[in-house]
Amino acid sequence: MSKARARERKKARLAKRPAATVAPRDVHDSDSQQLKLATNGASPSQSQLNRLLEHYQSGRYGDAEKSAISITEQFPHHQFSWKVLGAVFQETGRISESVVVSQKSVELAPQDAEAHNNLGNTLKDLGRLEEAEASFRQAIALKPDFAEAHSHLAFTLVAKGLTESALEHFKRNLDLERGQNPVNPHHKSFRLISKAKIDHDIEQFEYLAASGYETERFHELATRYKKISSEINWPLDTETLPLSDQHLNVLGDTYNRPIHILEAPALGEFSLGDNLDVNKITEDYFEHEFGLTYFDDFLSPTALKSLQEFLLGSTIWFDFFHTGGYMGAYLKDGLASPLILQIAEDLRKSFPKIFKNHPLIQLWAYKYDSRACDKNNSYTGINVHADAAAINVNFWITPKSANLDPSSGGLVVYNAVAPLVWNFDAYNGNEKKAREELQNSSQKKTIVPYNENRVVLFNSSLWHETDKIEFKEGYENRRINLTMLFGRREL
Repeated sequence: MSKARARERKKARLAKRPAATVAPRDVHDSDSQQLKLATNGASPSQSQLNRLLEHYQSGRYGDAEKSAISITEQFPHHQFSWKVLGAVFQETGRISESVVVSQKSVELAPQDAEAHNNLGNTLKDLGRLEEAEASFRQAIALKPDFAEAHSHLAFTLVAKGLTESALEHFKRNLDLERGQNPVNPHHKSFRLISKAKIDHDIEQFEYLAASGYETERFHELATRYKKISSEINWPLDTETLPLSDQHLNVLGDTYNRPIHILEAPALGEFSLGDNLDVNKITEDYFEHEFGLTYFDDFLSPTALKSLQEFLLGSTIWFDFFHTGGYMGAYLKDGLASPLILQIAEDLRKSFPKIFKNHPLIQLWAYKYDSRACDKNNSYTGINVHADAAAINVNFWITPKSANLDPSSGGLVVYNAVAPLVWNFDAYNGNEKKAREELQNSSQKKTIVPYNENRVVLFNSSLWHETDKIEFKEGYENRRINLTMLFGRREL
């Protein structure tokens, strides 16, 4: 039997079964026991469930799928096994099959907020936005403090053009995760720290004080953080360590919290540059074998200045878990602003042949340490990877004068795509495997030197990495790039 025929038969078989699915991040060891106890009738053994979880959590999705199917055939009403199967479908890009089992999951457990959330995700991926919105709203109705559902609903509303409502739900996610009473006060970002992280925060507090924002308060915070830094025996600057109870008490609710977020309002005018040659840029993009181009003067002067001030002054840089020591900020964590969403929409509408009907599916900003140019430390840029999207947009906002090497500091894009059969972890988190794949592919590459207000548009499947960074020291000289992802990678 052909593989295609086998897949069709399996899909038809699944459509007849009661089922459940869960987003990959929702598959935990504790879930199996909880769901096992909640199941009516016979249940699989704990060893079967442990084996299933081990396969899934180790990324052995083929084995996980076989185990899940075996369990569901024996115990068709055991929801957790269906959840893992649905997660496997999501991980391997079989969204239509995931919808089938997700809908059954909701039927089996209509009070399960996670089931509604997972159904919403699969519907959103298929562009069925009205149904996705309804699923997320039901998840929130069942579990009002479900931060993740608020974030997913926000992205759905962005895709529908409902920016104000989207911003409300991004803000709700932020309040739930990092407000006065976070839903998970023991989250690792509250309890771990690195030298790279505390150095960044000290620099930001000093910048805020010097800029006239609550001068006394931020001077005091900088002094407090410096004292803590002097008391910690740091290993590598980029290595994370647990904070002591004493230091946690001293930091209080200032650490990794949105204690200062500036306004970045939408403009009453076009947010992109006035002189964009849309036809030429579009032609250049499609002249590349896979799709790639770059150009300068991306944002209008007003938009650029507002965005620079927002990213320098807002304490939203909560992600410090990257091996290269750079800081990350995301829409759900305070990066969402009317201006940023306006830029994404103005760009999408200005280049319809490139972006087609692809919605914005993710947006982040990264801020790099200028010590990355030194050889005797662990600071780096982003290693070679690809992204799970259709179109990447990468642009830079740090002043050009900060870059000490005009020929570098930007992006290297290789003329080779990540294999379609690879899952996200393989092409985004396994540098060794990516390098091996590149060795067997075209050695051609496009080196895009750094420039302030320069943007790169390219096919998200192309391998790419940060070029060598050599920037001046000082907080305002840190290299900042923003990345927007549009649409889904087609399998």
